[in-house]
Amino acid sequence: MNIKQNAVAILMAGLSLSVTTQALADSKQGPFALSVLAGLESYPDSESSSMSRGGGLSVIWDDLRYDNSYQLDTNYFRVRGTYYYERDSEKYDEDRYRDSVDLKLNYQRPFTSFGDNQEYLISFHGRYEGHYNSQQLEEFEQLAVAGLALNTRFTDVNHYDLGLTLGLAYSEEEKDDDWPREEMGHGEDVLNRAGFGYFFEWSNAYTFAHSGVQLTAKFSRFDGKWAYDEGQFYQVDRLTFGVVTPLADENNLLHFMTQYISRDYELDLIGFEDTLYRVAVEYVHYF
Repeated sequence: MNIKQNAVAILMAGLSLSVTTQALADSKQGPFALSVLAGLESYPDSESSSMSRGGGLSVIWDDLRYDNSYQLDTNYFRVRGTYYYERDSEKYDEDRYRDSVDLKLNYQRPFTSFGDNQEYLISFHGRYEGHYNSQQLEEFEQLAVAGLALNTRFTDVNHYDLGLTLGLAYSEEEKDDDWPREEMGHGEDVLNRAGFGYFFEWSNAYTFAHSGVQLTAKFSRFDGKWAYDEGQFYQVDRLTFGVVTPLADENNLLHFMTQYISRDYELDLIGFEDTLYRVAVEYVHYF
């Protein structure tokens, strides 16, 4: 009896895996998607920081989607616009608007390759990121990058995708001035800054072929050193970890994410370590 039960269990598990694999293979590969997300963020080093909770909607166009690889002489656009509404008012600024907007636009085109099987692709890379009234103490921020990217995929059964990006960048940042002005005595001359620097990003993604589950890790840095006011600089690091889980097929995804955003300046602007911690869960549907 136990042998029959075990055989049935193994058969059902095999059928389930087969159905999941077939669904992943048969799903359409359209680039347009909508998503619903919920998250929270806080400054761990600040006693006055509120744990901000909220939710949002995203409109997405992603030619690469989440598990495809770059192909030579092909244009890839990855665009995301997000509207986010915070449930909790910010303790740093009682009059702060609770809604925020983020826009991200990436363009990449592989133009040459090297390796025995052309497995290493070199691409032109351009991106723009704009954030309005997001990340609590950030009133406005934008970043524009132009440079080169190196991408490759190591595959046997599962896939490991590696990406490196290096470019020149322009950054503009405007900090919410209530807290720094009232508590630290800073004015707009140091809270609003713009300049040029270099941008670096290291991205990793490991995808399990049978289930489609993907583990991601990404680190990026903007190091602003040129065209700032005398003595000023601006550096921002982003460390992001994620898990992407297909729900039945590749057109329905559940995404778990955690992120650290750390900023550094030539002086103390806010009275505590400028590191923001964020966690989020997102459901994405491709049409």
